[in-house]
Amino acid sequence: MRNPETLDPNLTYQRLPDGKNPVQLFVSPSQYIQGHGVINLLGEYLSLCLTGRAGVLITPGRDAALSGIISRSLNAAGFGAEKAVFQGESTLEEAKRIVTFFEGSGSGICALIGVGGGKCLDTARMAASRLGVPVITIPTTASTDAPTAAHSVVYDKNGVFQHVEFCATNPLMVLVDLDMISAAPPRYIVAGMGDAFSTFYEARCCMENPAARTARGARPTMAALAIARQCRDLLLEYGSAALDEVRNNRAGQALGRVVEANILLSGLGFESGGLAGAHGVAQGLTASRELHTNCLHGELVAIGVMTQLIMEKHMDEAAQAARFFKDVGLPLHLAQLGFDPLQRGSELDDIVQHSLDVFFIRYEPFALTHGLLKTAILEANDFGKTMERDLN
Repeated sequence: MRNPETLDPNLTYQRLPDGKNPVQLFVSPSQYIQGHGVINLLGEYLSLCLTGRAGVLITPGRDAALSGIISRSLNAAGFGAEKAVFQGESTLEEAKRIVTFFEGSGSGICALIGVGGGKCLDTARMAASRLGVPVITIPTTASTDAPTAAHSVVYDKNGVFQHVEFCATNPLMVLVDLDMISAAPPRYIVAGMGDAFSTFYEARCCMENPAARTARGARPTMAALAIARQCRDLLLEYGSAALDEVRNNRAGQALGRVVEANILLSGLGFESGGLAGAHGVAQGLTASRELHTNCLHGELVAIGVMTQLIMEKHMDEAAQAARFFKDVGLPLHLAQLGFDPLQRGSELDDIVQHSLDVFFIRYEPFALTHGLLKTAILEANDFGKTMERDLN
């Protein structure tokens, strides 16, 4: 097995088979299962393709409520189960701790099941790669599109973005229980909409830029672009209604549509369509410890969307994004996150530099300099403030 820490699919997929033309690549999980109460059938679903003993990595907040349900479902289907509790940050050290735990816990595991938010699932992915077993992801919120991916975002112990680690394959299964998702605080579904809303604009940017590549080094597919567009359209149509359903403790059709957009469509769209400015800025914002600590990923991506659209001069789309963000409660400008970029200029410079260090931000259709990106962030901030005033 290839060493996960050195695995880079870009080295393969960037090769030109005919010496001239790059390949296109579409990747996806083997199965995506979404429905009410599906967590109770986890073991039965898993038994269709695996046998043996399963490892479970779960967040502390979900341990008490879900560990018993998961264990009973696995045991009923003939699986043994061994549990580890996630310690909070998607670091290489945490992934290695999980590997050590499961290597020393008995006869080995047939799969690793991650249960929690994006960072827990990223860590489960990294650990599963090192253990040489497939990963199953069970998101407990619809706050990011991480569950479907074949790579993990790695942070340092302080939560600052470091790099991306690749896995050889996507998850064997993504299991999304709508009852569990709807029980999470509304802020999480809103943050997921912020993350997912960027998918189309970044995929379009990569499709239109011949030099752009997806995270795995290939050109995007038209299928990914179509999925990304559908993702945005579903959010615009159902976003507000889905939020109302969550606030009223019910999981109806609107929530189902938005959960699919946040997790499946956004996940397929970003991984096979490509990332660009919005996520580059979002990762750059993690250089501010305050923003990283107090904000969810999708809230930072919303700022990235505004910056990318202003930077690309798509003013009508920026206005549409601002109206949508206002409707569902996403930030239109940095002040809504407690960050004044004018008063905190040196921190803004750090954010800009950190953004420029994220490789996919260079897929914007023009050369990005420190000055250009800083100006775009400030212009997007002003535009967001103007839109907020006009929409009140």
